[in-house]
Amino acid sequence: MKKVLFITLYDEICYGVRLLSAVVKECGLESHVVLFKGETSYVPIWRDKDEYSSYQYYYNGLLRGSFYAVDPITPQEIDLLLRLIRDISPDVICLSTRSFAYALCKDLFSIIKENNPQIPIIAGGWGPTLEPEKFLEFSDYVCFGEGEKTLTSICDCLKQGRDFREVNNLLYYDDGVMMQNKVEKPVTVKEMNLLPFPDFSVDNKYLIHQGKLRLGKDFYNEKVYDCFAARGCPMNCSYCMSSKYGSVYREKTQQGCPKYRLRDIDVVLQEVKAAKNRGAKLIRFKDEVFPVKPSWVKEFLVRYKTEIDLPFFGYIRPEFHSLETIKALKEAGLFLSMVGIQSGAAAIREIYNRKLPKDKVITFARVLTENQIDFCYHFIYRNPFEKEEHLRESLEFTYSLPYAKTFIFKLETFPKSPISEMIVARQPVHLPKNIQDWYAILHSLSLKNASLRKVAQIAHSYNLFRKHPGMLSILFLPAILKEIWNFVKNKYLFNARLQFSPQASQKTGPIARRPASALSTSSRA
Repeated sequence: MKKVLFITLYDEICYGVRLLSAVVKECGLESHVVLFKGETSYVPIWRDKDEYSSYQYYYNGLLRGSFYAVDPITPQEIDLLLRLIRDISPDVICLSTRSFAYALCKDLFSIIKENNPQIPIIAGGWGPTLEPEKFLEFSDYVCFGEGEKTLTSICDCLKQGRDFREVNNLLYYDDGVMMQNKVEKPVTVKEMNLLPFPDFSVDNKYLIHQGKLRLGKDFYNEKVYDCFAARGCPMNCSYCMSSKYGSVYREKTQQGCPKYRLRDIDVVLQEVKAAKNRGAKLIRFKDEVFPVKPSWVKEFLVRYKTEIDLPFFGYIRPEFHSLETIKALKEAGLFLSMVGIQSGAAAIREIYNRKLPKDKVITFARVLTENQIDFCYHFIYRNPFEKEEHLRESLEFTYSLPYAKTFIFKLETFPKSPISEMIVARQPVHLPKNIQDWYAILHSLSLKNASLRKVAQIAHSYNLFRKHPGMLSILFLPAILKEIWNFVKNKYLFNARLQFSPQASQKTGPIARRPASALSTSSRA
């Protein structure tokens, strides 16, 4: 039987890869999924370096990092991957990745290609779609856009012994010239509903992390299930690639790509029900925005409560979800969401294309609080368009908000995103880093509790620690100590229970767990 090997970096959920893995299995081929490096977050970065472009953010007064910024790839892990590839002996290797990992992929897959010159490598995902020429430096092919139809054709080629060069959506070099095959239309809603559910089985799943190779049964957390009810996003945020999906397709096809495609209620419930039957206790709807069609939401929530009845996370927005809907979401099981503000300054929200008035944001946060729906705030900093008056306006805006966890993300711009094009056109100049960090920490203080909000107001009024903003981080010491205790408790005590509990040790090995509040701020290339 022909074998397809998927490799993804720093992504243990990799919903898209698991969906493609299910497509391969439906085609009658053998699928293997390697999660190369697990997801690492909440780790403090003590030295802020420019090359740490992998999603930095402030939380509890400390600058944190994720991915290779805090957990770089080691030679031992590369050796484990090479040996695993040799043992699997795949007929094709499929890389799924984003723009942030280009340099990593170039180094890693050049080594893979050197050791396995006979195995074709296909790169897909946002990064390869946006910059195929870069990813073709170390791949034989790049898959443009959605990959379900392309992968089905690749499976047919493998079974029939045909070359991939006629497969739609693929790009490749021929005598130094980049060739672009015909681009398939994106899947329709009807086709989405007919796709197999993502492959969350433990068979042929591998995690290479912290110098070790673990099998699926030893790391998959069946208690939490991530699901998408739709594709696309109804919003047009300038920093988010969802806003460009249609135009990227339009460059290749006259039809473009639908902005938003919502799966049928029956199909979504069937997927979630299957996850519940496998042991899921919590559902996370990872859509950019929880479904926005009122009639769909109304019917779905009634049936979800009756047929599933599990707590769930969903990203809700005041533009799409009324007070009545929020109450219905709470009754159906919504326990966690987030409030994506990005900036309290009207001019900056205009740049982000997030034009919701401040009073509606405040009302929305208060409604969530009153309905006992836990949430966290998301802000963006290190935006070169921000002047100090914008940061001051944003900070003063926080004084009117309820208290909640706050994540303040460093702005990352991606190729062809609207905000990256604005930056190139206007050439704005960054404020000094200490000023940006100072305001980031002041935002965090203001949203922590009443006492620290008062401290933030005083520190801002008298310019306290403006030149050395890190000194303010000491005020988060109780919260940081609580973080450390929770880490120790979750990691070591949980593993100890597994080790000394016969029932637990028979059921599963150590489970990779992630805080439910560690949620992404946007679609990322």
